[in-house]
Amino acid sequence: MVQTIKPPSGRTILKAIRDELMLNLYPLPFSTLPVTIYHVYLSPRDYEVIEGIVPRIVEQVKQALTTEVEAVNGRLGRPGARLLTRLLERADPLAPIEVPSSGWEVHIQPDPDGELKPGQLGIVSTLSLSSAAEYGGTPTTRIVKSVVAGGKRSATSTVVQHTDGGPHRTDDMPRQADSGPHDTDDSARQSEPIPDSNERARLTYADDQGQHVFSMRKDSVSVGRGGSAAWVDVQVVTTAKVSREHFRIRRDPAGRFFIQDVSSWGTSVNGATVPPAIKSAEGVLQPGPELELPATSRIGLADAMEMQFEAALRR
Repeated sequence: MVQTIKPPSGRTILKAIRDELMLNLYPLPFSTLPVTIYHVYLSPRDYEVIEGIVPRIVEQVKQALTTEVEAVNGRLGRPGARLLTRLLERADPLAPIEVPSSGWEVHIQPDPDGELKPGQLGIVSTLSLSSAAEYGGTPTTRIVKSVVAGGKRSATSTVVQHTDGGPHRTDDMPRQADSGPHDTDDSARQSEPIPDSNERARLTYADDQGQHVFSMRKDSVSVGRGGSAAWVDVQVVTTAKVSREHFRIRRDPAGRFFIQDVSSWGTSVNGATVPPAIKSAEGVLQPGPELELPATSRIGLADAMEMQFEAALRR
């Protein structure tokens, strides 16, 4: 008898995200930080089954995460708190979990790279451990990549420290962008200086999840779809024509910006093609030559989407 593999349901997705939340808490002296960004991947066949109700699943998952955190916080300080601490495999008492002021960020999408089998669920969760800019903290991101199948979970964890030389990764230690609504009026953006002295530039774009603004606060960033085998600073949700890592932007000590293509389908700046990535004899793509990036530019990712780049104006 052939056993039919059922695609993950809305409840399965919620349970997997809730597990990621509780297993990856980051304790502070008087509060606990939760993972706030979740990218959920399903096999294309499984995604087709729920595609029509994905927005409803996302909204209910966000609501359920808040309810879960409030319920856990309500049990702290009560007789059952010690049992809760043991269940979470924690040696120290759990401080109240913060509910993110900007809300939870949940994305559900098909896996375009064929890494997941039907019935499997992939989750890339991201927790920013950066200090506020005014405290001069080193931006750090913890990324946990999990695959859930048949009630079992396998996971790897990565801590990425961002320095002026770019991201530095430390793998197997116990994943975006500052996003939000924006004004698409180019003239308004160009005439108003960016006040944050730590901000090098901004990338404004729209993908399948809506409008976003990414604040570039270090001297090297990478952009693409990301995935279980590729870490990027700016993770976009769009067609597979955009590579897992599509292009890189670098700022030199003189304040000039350069762009470098690392994609399969190409990158353009203001309609002109960026020197393409180079395929080695083994068939592996290597970054192409750098091209200087104008202070205000329109960057095309293949023919799939565009980003508006704007260097910070200095007084």
